[in-house]
Amino acid sequence: MGGAVDQRINIRMALATEVIQNLAQAGYRACIAPIERLAELEAEYNAITSRDVWRRSPHLSQHRFDFTRPTDFSVKSIIVVAAPVTPVRLGFKYRGTHHSFEAPPLSGDYDQDVARMKKVITDTIGPLGLHVADSNLPTKVLASHTGLLQNGINNMGYIPGMGSFFRLTSFFSDLQPSDNTWNEQHLVAPVCRECGLCMDACPTGCISQEVYDVGRCLSLLSKEPSDFPDWVKKRWHNSLIGCRVCQQICPMNRSVLDEAANGIEFSEAETEAILSGVPFDTLDQATRDKLRYFHLAAFYSILPRNLRLLLEKSGEPV
Repeated sequence: MGGAVDQRINIRMALATEVIQNLAQAGYRACIAPIERLAELEAEYNAITSRDVWRRSPHLSQHRFDFTRPTDFSVKSIIVVAAPVTPVRLGFKYRGTHHSFEAPPLSGDYDQDVARMKKVITDTIGPLGLHVADSNLPTKVLASHTGLLQNGINNMGYIPGMGSFFRLTSFFSDLQPSDNTWNEQHLVAPVCRECGLCMDACPTGCISQEVYDVGRCLSLLSKEPSDFPDWVKKRWHNSLIGCRVCQQICPMNRSVLDEAANGIEFSEAETEAILSGVPFDTLDQATRDKLRYFHLAAFYSILPRNLRLLLEKSGEPV
């Protein structure tokens, strides 16, 4: 009897390894955490969101996650999957001159990635009567605990071959994890302890070997709807949304940045409309589609301000 039980456990564990391997063949990286860690994950997330800097930030405080498990099957694991994304620049025509600015490396292609991930998992475990369901969990924290990523001292996650340019998705499943790998502490990439390039390059000085001060991070400040603090200098701005300085200089991103791509172009009329703050719903359909595709629609209320700063930095009177 005991031998039969052990055999079934070994088969389920081998299946988890097969899921990870099949996702890797499709271009993704994955880890599987036991569902017993969900309560720890929720407690840690609640501790993070109770911090003053989180509660005071309009951008951070809007994040919402759901730790509720599906009820139509017995959940045994959380599958975390990383998909590579390409660093991107978007073009803007303004007063007869073409400008190219860094943008978040997000696009509508990622929705197709999520569907593809789920299909790979379903094709692997579905024939055995197992299930997969979408989840909305704090994936970066989860991926750090599982060892899927390493943490930089700049608060970015890094995955070999992807650097910090990836998107994370998680799924609930009744698949048995192959092991119980779980890092109690969030481990910092060893290379960070010997490097320090991001500390020297960070315009706001929010990075050190001891602490990352999110309240001074330009990436966060550029996403807030309020005016920038007086101490933030205009010349520091370098991206439509967020900040790319520490990622661009990081050795772990070197090969990924070589694959950076130019995205779509915004015409002179489109640029003028964005700068003037035309309500999103009254923009031309083509302009709205571009903004949605590159996940800028959610940031549209602050996009005119940030675009204006970048144009001024480029020497354009706006």
